[in-house]
Amino acid sequence: MPGQQEGGALKPSHAHETEPLLARRASTASHDTRKSSKQLTTRHAFAVLVTLQIGSGIFASPAQVDSNVPSPGAALLVWVLGGLLSWAGAASFAELGAALPLNGGMQEYLRHVYGDTAAFLMAWIYIVAVKPSSMAIQSIVIAESIGSIGIIDSHSSHNSLLLKVLAAVSFVLMVLLNSINTRFTLRLSESFTIFKIGTVGLIVLAGMTAVIAHSVDPRSSLSGSSDWYSKNWFGSRPTISDGHIIDWASMGAWDRYGHYCAAIYGGLWAYDGWDNANIIASEIRDPGRALPRAIKAAMVVVLSSFELVNVAYYILLPWHQLSANNAVAVAAATSLLGRPAGVVTTLLVAVSCAGSITSNVFSVGRLTMAASQRNYLPAIFSSRGLPHRRHSDDEEETTSTLDAPLYANLLALVITLLYICMGDFRALLTFVGMAEWVFYVSTVVGLLILRRREPQLDRPYCPTILLPITFVIVGTLVIVRSAMFSPLQSGLLAGLLVAGALVSRLRGH
Repeated sequence: MPGQQEGGALKPSHAHETEPLLARRASTASHDTRKSSKQLTTRHAFAVLVTLQIGSGIFASPAQVDSNVPSPGAALLVWVLGGLLSWAGAASFAELGAALPLNGGMQEYLRHVYGDTAAFLMAWIYIVAVKPSSMAIQSIVIAESIGSIGIIDSHSSHNSLLLKVLAAVSFVLMVLLNSINTRFTLRLSESFTIFKIGTVGLIVLAGMTAVIAHSVDPRSSLSGSSDWYSKNWFGSRPTISDGHIIDWASMGAWDRYGHYCAAIYGGLWAYDGWDNANIIASEIRDPGRALPRAIKAAMVVVLSSFELVNVAYYILLPWHQLSANNAVAVAAATSLLGRPAGVVTTLLVAVSCAGSITSNVFSVGRLTMAASQRNYLPAIFSSRGLPHRRHSDDEEETTSTLDAPLYANLLALVITLLYICMGDFRALLTFVGMAEWVFYVSTVVGLLILRRREPQLDRPYCPTILLPITFVIVGTLVIVRSAMFSPLQSGLLAGLLVAGALVSRLRGH
C-alpha cells in the first residue's frame, strides 16, 4: 500500500502530488496496518466533543456576537446559524471519519485527497499554532477567572506576571493529568463533561427562575433585567464594538455585512472543536457507526445549550451590558443572586476551561503522533509512554506501563507555554480562526472530490450532498471576510503556508 512498509511504519506517499486530482485510485482508506488500541466508544467520542465545544466560548463569545448585531433576536439567530453550519461541517467530517478511520483526522483526509504537502501544512500549522494557542487562551481564562475572585488583582500591572504564572501552572497540571494513560484521560474527560453540562444547566435554570419569578410577582428581585419583558427582542438598539458605539440606523449595507460576519465568526469560534473526534477515529470501536452517532448527539447538546444559555443571558442582564462584558456568565449570576453566586460561577467557568484543555491535549497528542508516523515530525513523537527495559529468559525487550503520547504532550506543553508568555491573544484569535477555516473548507471540498473520484469507497455514513456544499459556500465567505477585514493576520497565514510548502518540498529531496 502506498505510504506503508513492513511493520506498519508509515512513509509519506508522493504519488498524490503528480496524479490528477479527480483520477480514480485504489483506496487506502480503512486498512492502515499500524494498529491502535480501540478503547474508545461512542460515549468517549461524545465526551471529547462536548468538553471541547463547551469551553470559554459560550462564556466569552456572547459579547462579540451581541456587539455586532442590532438586536437580541438577531444574536440568537446568529447562534443558530453558527450551530447549523458547524453541524454541516461535523456531518461532512463524520462521513470522512467513517470512510477513513485513521488517527490524525483532517491531516489524513488532506493527504488522501491532495497529497503530502497539504497534509504537512495542516499538521504544521495546527501543531505549532492553532492547538497551542487555543490551549493558551483556555489557560489564561482559568487564571483570570481565579483572579476575578479577588485572590489576584488582575488590574494591577505588577500582578499580570502572577496571572501568567497561574495560567502556566494550570496548563502544566492539565498536561500531567493527561499524561498518565488513555483510560485515565477518558475518565477525566467524562467528568469534565458532567461539569460543563451542569454549568450550562445552572445558567439556564437561573433564567427559568427569573421568568417564573416575574410571572408570579412582576416586581420580584429574582425577575432579572426588565429588558426581556419590556422591549422588542428584534428591535434595533445601539451596541458597543471595540469601544465604539454602533448606530445601526445610519449604517450602510456593506458595513452591516462586516459586522454580521464578525458576529458569525464569534459564534463559530464558540462552536469550534466539532472536528476533534475524527482525530482519534482509529481508536474508536466501529467508527462507521460510533462517530456519526457521537457527532450528532454532541451537536444537539451543544447547539441547544448555547441557544438556551444566550436566552438566559438576555433575561438576566440589561441588554446594554452584554456587548461590553466578556464575563457574561459571571455577571449574569451576580446580577440574580449576588457576589457569592458570581464566585461559584467563576469557578465553574474555570473548570469548564480545564475540561477543554483536557480534550485539546488529548487530540493534539494524537495529531502529533499521526504526523510523526507520516515522517512530518521526528519519530520520537509517535512513541507512547516512557520506554524501559524488561529482561526475560530469552531476550531483552522495551516496554512501557504508560500509553499516553508523552513526547507529543511535551511538545504541546513547550509551545503552549510560549503562547501564554506572549500574553495578547485578540489578534491571534482571528488568525487561529482563519487558519482553521481554511483547512475545514479544504477538507470538505476534498469530500466532494472523493465522491467523484472514489465512488466505490465504503461509506458507512453518507449525508446529503447539500450539507458539504452549504458548508463550503458559507465557509468560503467567512474566510474571504476575515481576509478583507484582517489583512495582517491573513498575510501572516499566507506567509506560513508558503513557508510550509517550501519546507515540505525540501523534505522531499
